[in-house]
Amino acid sequence: MSTVFDTEALLSFYLGEPGGKMVQERLEEVVRGDRMGYLNVVNLAEFYYILYRKSPSLAEEKERNLRGYGVEVVPVVDGGLWREAAETKASHSLSLADAFAVATAKVKEAELLVGRDAEFDGVDVPLSEQVRAL
Repeated sequence: MSTVFDTEALLSFYLGEPGGKMVQERLEEVVRGDRMGYLNVVNLAEFYYILYRKSPSLAEEKERNLRGYGVEVVPVVDGGLWREAAETKASHSLSLADAFAVATAKVKEAELLVGRDAEFDGVDVPLSEQVRAL
């Protein structure tokens, strides 16, 4: 199984919030090679700017740390990903970054690890309930 990480789930881990332990377990599976891990570059930008507002050095540190887990950053290039994100955004009440997370999960045929966001209900990808249940 592969996992796409949503920004809120990653922030729960990096900021010591509820559900962070579950995210850590998934990241460790990526490091061990037991699971593929993906993060869309739009979600990486969201992750970075949220941390940057707290502290530029914190944003730099956590971005380097995240890359150290071996999560593949998925670019937005001319192809199906941006269109899938646009169609998802048009049909669901999601932020644009969340729509890119859903689109990445669709394209990579992966589950989407989310935080406590109810707006992901009804999207056409498997959602991990590990973080949502907390």
